Amino acid sequence: MAPSRLLLAAVLIAVHSFAPALAADDATTITASPLARRTPGAVAKRATSAHVTTYETISPLPLTEYHYPYSAIPEQVNPYAIGRGPQAGYNICNSTTEGATSECQTMVVNTLADFCLWGSPKANGVIGDVEAAVVAYCTQPGHGTRIIPAGSITAAQFMRTSAYIQVTGLFNQTGIGLQHDDSGGELDPHGADELGNPIGGLVYSTGLPSGDNSTYLQSTSWNNFVGSGTFCIKVCDPTVTKPNYCQNIYDLIGCNYNMPAAYKPNEFTSCEGELQDEVGTYTSGGATFTWDQPSVLPPTSTLPWQPRIPASSNCVTYSSEQLFGGPSSSSSSASATVTSTTAGGSSSTASSSTASATATGAVSNGAGKVVASSGMLAVLGAALLLL
Repeated sequence: MAPSRLLLAAVLIAVHSFAPALAADDATTITASPLARRTPGAVAKRATSAHVTTYETISPLPLTEYHYPYSAIPEQVNPYAIGRGPQAGYNICNSTTEGATSECQTMVVNTLADFCLWGSPKANGVIGDVEAAVVAYCTQPGHGTRIIPAGSITAAQFMRTSAYIQVTGLFNQTGIGLQHDDSGGELDPHGADELGNPIGGLVYSTGLPSGDNSTYLQSTSWNNFVGSGTFCIKVCDPTVTKPNYCQNIYDLIGCNYNMPAAYKPNEFTSCEGELQDEVGTYTSGGATFTWDQPSVLPPTSTLPWQPRIPASSNCVTYSSEQLFGGPSSSSSSASATVTSTTAGGSSSTASSSTASATATGAVSNGAGKVVASSGMLAVLGAALLLL
């Protein structure tokens, strides 16, 4: 080994020995992600890839800062053993990963018939326990994920607006690995440590308002509630940042307030819709107010407003079999419905409302913003010793 390389390696290892790792303010709040099921490629290899738009070789960036073309997704967004990392699953998903044991953490939301939800990686999971490691469950094969069993989704509405797309509905949540009575919670790309839930989770769509209905575009602003037999997922267009229709600060008030919709049993519709009000914003006496969510919100809490359900139009109704398969899928035919099927007011209005326990769950576990550990210096030193 060249003396200069040996000296540099020794210096790096020495720095590692004396540089303390920075931790979160309260280490007891950190929920570690389970061990990765697949071994990622060398971190150094990521840095040399000409096709990856975002990469980091020292420590994880906030999840919302990772941007990848759909054709250049890395094996893992977060392979770093720092804070809650590394992520439990993987992001390159294809026919070799598809099935009941898939650990795919890349989801797609395209249409009423073709969308995914985050679900438990193990049977009878509870969102509060597995949020860091949830995996993608999709309605259709072809995405390298687990498949939601036919018949699990009992109602769904796809809504396309000028700023976001959204799927809301009712389902048997055991179809995504959850306990039948789990009240659930929110999955989003933030979390207290900004690593996201799931850690390293990516979301793409061919149906975003700024897209061409064929090219997969990435969204780094989204949220998904699952629990109490209800689901909702919203994917915001990257070209629309204000107002923020995908806020992740109202995790205790569930689907009805974050994504107000009909949630009508046994109804499956695809619609165009007006924009909803920003979550937490409502009017009273001609004035606009913003509600601040407390750290704890009992299920019996009374909220000062009722959310407005946005108006919808150009709705088309389908059967479950048409969308997700079943014995009568070959003989069913879609039927158009009357436009403006759901009337909506101009804003949410003040009115006492009892908070629903639907898909609320516990406040996400996490820690303060995680910084780079000096332990990575030792890794670099060891790599030099091998040269």
